Amino acid sequence: MPDLTVSLNCPSCGGTLSVEEGTSVTNCSYCDALLRIEGEKGIFRTMFKNNLDELKATATLKVWFGSGMKARDLSSKARITELYPIYLPFWRFNARAAGWVCGFEERRYTDSKGRSYTKRIDMERMVFRDYDWTEIACDAGDLGIKSMKNLQGEAVLHDEGTIPTFEATTSSDDARNKGQEAIRGMARSSANVPRITFEKIQVLPHSLTLIFYPIWVGRYEYSGRSYFATLDGVTGKILSGRAPGDPLYRSIAMTLGSMAGGLLAGFGIGSGAGGEVLVACLIAGIILFGVTFLFFRHGGELTEGDMPKTQWGGRLP
Repeated sequence: MPDLTVSLNCPSCGGTLSVEEGTSVTNCSYCDALLRIEGEKGIFRTMFKNNLDELKATATLKVWFGSGMKARDLSSKARITELYPIYLPFWRFNARAAGWVCGFEERRYTDSKGRSYTKRIDMERMVFRDYDWTEIACDAGDLGIKSMKNLQGEAVLHDEGTIPTFEATTSSDDARNKGQEAIRGMARSSANVPRITFEKIQVLPHSLTLIFYPIWVGRYEYSGRSYFATLDGVTGKILSGRAPGDPLYRSIAMTLGSMAGGLLAGFGIGSGAGGEVLVACLIAGIILFGVTFLFFRHGGELTEGDMPKTQWGGRLP
């Protein structure tokens, strides 16, 4: 788990103090005063430093225009209309999950005579590790951001600029409860027990932190339509966005997908293989054709990040 350090001032002498996340008692290195640190209702609040400026954000956005299967002329025809930073609040809940997950796995075997049978294998797995859960603490609208992708950064007490800061609108109690259930689910999944018959997992909380994270929002126009993208103000990476798809890429994908699906299904029929192989080839061919058809039909607008699914949007590859 990465450590967070913030700068505070001693109330006795005014000296600068460096305090790690979760510290409740410290000594001033200048006047040796014993200080007790309290957060709001036991919640540690911190803010990550914004590492981007408008020039860097613009350059990153233009590189994104030319990547993936977006419209080929997006880089030359897109016009950025807005580009600004904001601070969004995120809950970060860190806890240790400890316990046991029991169950079984069914494995299918074939003997030397070609007869298939299923064998049940009992499983008992111990879980003992730390987990992080994050969730946005306000309504981000259509930005397509639901959680923090990065937990590392330079933490500051206050940002000295004029960047708008959104306040948290969800309660710490709800965040703590959701975090506990989410971490219990992470621990259950990490045990990798296909069919669970019994589990006992304790979630031992370490800290609940409210982190104000810098996000850049860019809005642009292309062919008379408006689109947007968000950038991580710490790492400089694209977090989410909408972009126009390219008709040529969609047509090529549809053609190649149809050919591959047809060849796969034809191979299963013409190979004279057994029933299971034939069915597997047919199903794989149909799935491949279906995926490419959906991309062809809904690829007019591509999305990236935690965007809500709509009938018009596809996923950015």
